[in-house]
Amino acid sequence: MQPFPHYPLLWGETPIHPLPRFAEAVGLGECWIKRDDLTGIALGGNKLRKLEYLLGEALSKGCDLLITGGSPQSNHARLTAAVARKAGMDVWLCFAGSNPGVEQGNLLLDKLFGATVHMTGQYGSEALLAAMKELAQQAEQEGRKPYVIPVGGSTPIGDYGYKRAWDEWLRQADKLGLPPMDYLVVPVGTGGTLAGLAAGQALSPAPVQLVGISVWQRASTAHRETLELMRSLLAALGVAEGREGTFSIFDEYIGPKYGVPSVEGIQAIRLLAQTEGILVDPVYTAKALAGVIDLARRGDWRGKRVLFWHTGGTPALFTHAQNLMDEVNKK
Repeated sequence: MQPFPHYPLLWGETPIHPLPRFAEAVGLGECWIKRDDLTGIALGGNKLRKLEYLLGEALSKGCDLLITGGSPQSNHARLTAAVARKAGMDVWLCFAGSNPGVEQGNLLLDKLFGATVHMTGQYGSEALLAAMKELAQQAEQEGRKPYVIPVGGSTPIGDYGYKRAWDEWLRQADKLGLPPMDYLVVPVGTGGTLAGLAAGQALSPAPVQLVGISVWQRASTAHRETLELMRSLLAALGVAEGREGTFSIFDEYIGPKYGVPSVEGIQAIRLLAQTEGILVDPVYTAKALAGVIDLARRGDWRGKRVLFWHTGGTPALFTHAQNLMDEVNKK
């Protein structure tokens, strides 16, 4: 029985499969990939796992409008726009800053879904949430029933989707007869994905070290915020304090700044594409993959078994096409 209202969005369990040529190229013992880029709707991505529960709660409350936000190229915003339409709801997107940039990538898809875009002039998750709440008040005055989703969908209800994802991969690993993994690696933005996995590990332990690769915050801040999210989820599930998973976060692979591809990330994109025919995005998964490559090649993870969790975001490849080609053409 689900503790929160549920609106099914995923097509089923996302695949897990090995990356033997990639593992050999970087010096890992084994590398497997969990394909949450294949969640099905609107080019896929990890946020659909959260939206199954966030949308479920919105519909259970009779809401007719979803309000969320992020950067103009937010994967979360793109998927929220898509699922709102699937559920017959309207969607307002509150974006950081005042200039949305070129209408391509995720922003193009938002427009195709008919989302109403609001440029807030604000930056940061808290300021954007305040702008969303202000718009929600306006919507209520117009007779609407809005449901506000914070940046990244990182709430206990949303993060529960990744507690379930933890259970899913344990079932798959058992079915496939996989040996224990040494590390499970996931990119970290708002921290909700890692928090859900850590809560899952706390409730159903498995001998694997959870590793987050931060794409914008220093490790200490990302760790603190992820830990708070994990504790909030466990509390919402009625779990007594003290049952906590453990995880570590690296911040050496952020590159120039959030949203800007790094040289190492672009190299990671090319390596995975040319060894396994799989694409990762330059903002999140490429930077996490760059961390895996560096940790393996410098010897820390040499010979280890790694599960890499692909969280999606591939439309950003086209948004950052020029950056990618500039780097490719250097070779």
